[in-house]
Amino acid sequence: MSARLMLPVLSIVAAFLVGGASLAAQGRADDGPTILRNMSYLKPLVGTWNAVAEYHQKDGSLAYDVGTYKISYVLEGTYLEWDVELHDKDDPSQHHSFLNFVTYSPVTGRYDSTYFYSLWSLRVSEIGKYDDKAKEFTTQGFIPVEDGVHDENVRTVTKIGDSNKIIHEHYTRYSNETTERLDLVITLTRVR
Repeated sequence: MSARLMLPVLSIVAAFLVGGASLAAQGRADDGPTILRNMSYLKPLVGTWNAVAEYHQKDGSLAYDVGTYKISYVLEGTYLEWDVELHDKDDPSQHHSFLNFVTYSPVTGRYDSTYFYSLWSLRVSEIGKYDDKAKEFTTQGFIPVEDGVHDENVRTVTKIGDSNKIIHEHYTRYSNETTERLDLVITLTRVR
């Protein structure tokens, strides 16, 4: 092969090897051991919890819901299912619920979190990571026209260092807002 032909062939081979290496660095969706290992980091969330949700209103006031979180492994440990019921602390008839399913994706190297709400057809998806040193599970997501008009960027920090108390912080910024604000703090206290 001539030197002039060799250079393009080597470039193609090099591109293939680099591309193949990056594909090899990504895991497979059916890599059960990787999924289970990463899901084990979230084990402190498993249990039944009393919840106090403190809503930080835009006017600076606070509103409160109370309820329960039941968090368990499902589908052979591939997912964590969060079964949540909350109601106004002064009026139990004002209630809402949601399910959240969390798994780890070996393909992306991130956690995938998907929320389903009662009486609301919107499905919310977030991506997340776990910081073992800080004992924090963080997520972020983008919700197009969340309020019917504006897009919303959300971010959460779930502190899981205490096996009997979990703090979940929810931050929000709508597309018509310039800064992110703390929207909600949920304190979970273990029942079992």
